[in-house]
Amino acid sequence: MRIVLLGGAGYIGTVAAHHLTRLGHHVTAVDGLIYHRGDDPTRLLPHDTEFVHADLRDPAALRRAATGADAVVHLGGLVGEPACATDPQLAVELNYASPVLAAEAARDAGVPHYVLFSSCSVYGSHEGTVTEDTGPNPLGVYARTKVLAERRLTDLLQDTAALTVLRLATVHGRSPRQRLDSVVNRMTAQAVTTGRIPLNGGSQRRPLVHVQDVAEVLEAVLADPKTLRILNVGADTENYTIAQIAETVAAAVPGARIDRGPERDEADARDYRTSFARLHNLLPDACTRTLAAGVAEIADTVTGGTLGDVNAPAYDNYQGLLAALETGRLEAAATDDCLRLHAEYTNTDWSTK
Repeated sequence: MRIVLLGGAGYIGTVAAHHLTRLGHHVTAVDGLIYHRGDDPTRLLPHDTEFVHADLRDPAALRRAATGADAVVHLGGLVGEPACATDPQLAVELNYASPVLAAEAARDAGVPHYVLFSSCSVYGSHEGTVTEDTGPNPLGVYARTKVLAERRLTDLLQDTAALTVLRLATVHGRSPRQRLDSVVNRMTAQAVTTGRIPLNGGSQRRPLVHVQDVAEVLEAVLADPKTLRILNVGADTENYTIAQIAETVAAAVPGARIDRGPERDEADARDYRTSFARLHNLLPDACTRTLAAGVAEIADTVTGGTLGDVNAPAYDNYQGLLAALETGRLEAAATDDCLRLHAEYTNTDWSTK
């Protein structure tokens, strides 16, 4: 199978590229390197992966990538509310305009399957347990761009291609393109290097998933496309509060302690428990790696010293974004296509969700 990974040089993309090439697929990784750290992206990818450096908002580049593909997978964009709030126009371009432009290119090229990486963040804050049928409650730019992309692609690809939407839980674990800014990886790196795990409150709930499990779910859905399928990606047993995550890290890292502070009003107000029953009815063996396993993996990686300074901007996408903006390497494109799609986002009535 010829698979195009848009954002294929990133945290999840590099893991997916290694997994898919091991299975014999031909993988093309297209990436704008918006968090470029000075390393050679081809060294992070399997030697037989085709790498294309291109802006994921460029329709011509997207058309070239989609030509002859069996599947296009969109993984790229800005992750998290702090990053998206830094430059909302840029966030809309990368998280909404880019997936739509890629889907238009895939449709025009006759690609039979399109996979969109979305997020469980679309649920925002909910009492009880959320499922794929729960109405979204997006609380900021990041979640809203994901919700709108899901809706727009459903209409765009109707009757022309299979669409799979993967709503990921919070991802953790080791990757060739390592991130240490997600909650599990960050707490573990802090515990190993300082012996401390800062925690203010911690009652908010988060579902978790290991990055290798995400790659394996992607492989499975690529092998069995459906007309339209939305899947929460994770496991019911991997729903935790932030405090429980901290306690798991403290138990795994000798000498680490939790520095507890008061509950505070964070900009990130997400709070939800997620059901993954639909995924596990489809793939009973999916997402078996645990929080404890991911913590041990990151602790071993940090202890091994191969990452160097774990506080370096290289391991923090938010800091990497700020650096890219400050140096002028990244900015809103404001092309006709991006402005058209930004207007769609701006004109959406979120009061009706």
